[in-house]
Amino acid sequence: MLPVNDMMLFVDVVKYKSFTAAAEKNDKTAAAVSKRISQLEASLGVELLKRTTRNLAPTEAGEILYRQCANIQLELGSVCDQVIDVHNNPKGKIKISALQNFSNLVLSDILEKFLAKYSDVELEITLDGALGPLPPIGEYDIAFRCGRLEDSSAISRLVFTHGYTVCASKSYLQRNGTPKTLNELTKHNCLDCHHGIQLKERVWTFFDGDEAYNIPVKTNVFTNNALFVKHLALSGVALTYAPTFIVADAINAGLLVPLLSQYKTITNSIYLIHPHTNKNLPKRIRCFIDFVFENLSVPSIQLEQQGR
Repeated sequence: MLPVNDMMLFVDVVKYKSFTAAAEKNDKTAAAVSKRISQLEASLGVELLKRTTRNLAPTEAGEILYRQCANIQLELGSVCDQVIDVHNNPKGKIKISALQNFSNLVLSDILEKFLAKYSDVELEITLDGALGPLPPIGEYDIAFRCGRLEDSSAISRLVFTHGYTVCASKSYLQRNGTPKTLNELTKHNCLDCHHGIQLKERVWTFFDGDEAYNIPVKTNVFTNNALFVKHLALSGVALTYAPTFIVADAINAGLLVPLLSQYKTITNSIYLIHPHTNKNLPKRIRCFIDFVFENLSVPSIQLEQQGR
């Protein structure tokens, strides 16, 4: 019989990279934890950890054991939650890792309504950039990320897909003119959210039917945040190529003017991700996921603004 308790203790040691931190979580001494891990290694007949005075890291065998046991630990916690949940309203903490701009413009309204309905649930929210990696398994319950999921051990659901819109303030267009064709963009200060793209590779992509056009553009401002791009566009610094849901409210209010809307743009998708299997979701997490999709409202450009 494998020493299951020691295997769960090993998961905490690797997760926190410390015997001391794992000991504090499990109400033990660091010496006792170290002894238990040594006993586990002896039982399995393999070295699981590389120990130095400055570092503690899993071996190749340790990595395999950690990945499998971390999932088991998560599932066991989920099963316990479900048993407790049977006769109770949803309660407990939900750890959320979410995109900054999506959270500010879309998620915050959903969370306000969710907390009003489920007052016994606590939310711990960490905001990340669009390309922020997923936290380690066990350190999040729900995550919102752009693009397809690379970690196959987690479950993902499409929240929404958005396009991009070229737009500018009236003051910018009065000073610099309004581009009528894609090629005219090369004469303008063109601001976007670059996320590390090299300047020489900076292009805006458009589609007309099956035809794709990659337009090289230049700017004198560089940033990795699309909401900041919107604020700069409102100040008249440049015209922008920004996610439509981010600039929609400013366009609908007449503060930004949509341009070249006869062309389609690239699209991007935002996904909701959770490490639990669907059948083992704790009630509070299942309620949260359902609530997100039932109350999702994504800002969009009104038709009369698109036709301007």
